[in-house]
Amino acid sequence: MIRLDLWLEKYLEIAEIMGYDVARDRWAAENFAKTLRARSIEPPLDDLRRLLFKKPVIVFGAGPTLDDHVDRLLRIFPEAFKRFTLISADGATQALVERGVSPHIVVTDLDGDVGAILSAARRGSIIVVHVHGDNVEKVTRCMGEIFSVTRRVLGTTQVEPVPPLQNFGGFTDGDRAVFMAASYRASAIVLIGMDFGKVVGRRSKPWLRRDVTAKGDKLKKLKIAYDLVSWLALNPGPKIYTVSTNVPPGTAKIRLDDLNGILGCRP
Repeated sequence: MIRLDLWLEKYLEIAEIMGYDVARDRWAAENFAKTLRARSIEPPLDDLRRLLFKKPVIVFGAGPTLDDHVDRLLRIFPEAFKRFTLISADGATQALVERGVSPHIVVTDLDGDVGAILSAARRGSIIVVHVHGDNVEKVTRCMGEIFSVTRRVLGTTQVEPVPPLQNFGGFTDGDRAVFMAASYRASAIVLIGMDFGKVVGRRSKPWLRRDVTAKGDKLKKLKIAYDLVSWLALNPGPKIYTVSTNVPPGTAKIRLDDLNGILGCRP
């Protein structure tokens, strides 16, 4: 678990690398907080605690191995979808919903398939919507649809949190999901489809029909996500496992066949 002040220092470094306007991030947070307050949306923090505290968690990322791993898990250990708390990162939600799997929590900046996110919301998923300087218009445009199907919405920011927004740490949807689970002291966190390589999975964006080579800012984001997961894993907190080939330092490589052994892990 990473303290908020340490995260805010880290984010300033990330913003410099990415060329982000932190003042615009702060404006976005203020704007989104006003929207949530105007709707009298109470952040479902008690529900998050119930789902995450001392519970084993799977975080599904939208990487190129996602579909194959989900299909294999459904074949060899379908009970995992009932015995773990499931968090989908943005576009990964589509792969789960298509297979009839409802994530308990969706973490999104609304870059993925919004239709799949709405479907998950109708089935009871908590929707954790992240706002930053580059997605204010999309958040404004999509929140009406989300509010029409659920009030189980939590807003997050990557800068100083403005109530009712939260900041658990993390930068991309996937690593924010990991930071959130760690902040609630999950007993163990397993990463599926978070591949950290140089390929963007087709689930990442609604318009992609195949995996593509990561370039420019996307390549930087994948490297930052890898480093952040390692930073978290090397600090005190839940053990983090991955089924992917790229294993951030501090995390442990595991096979899908061995997931049953994680059940019962303790912090």
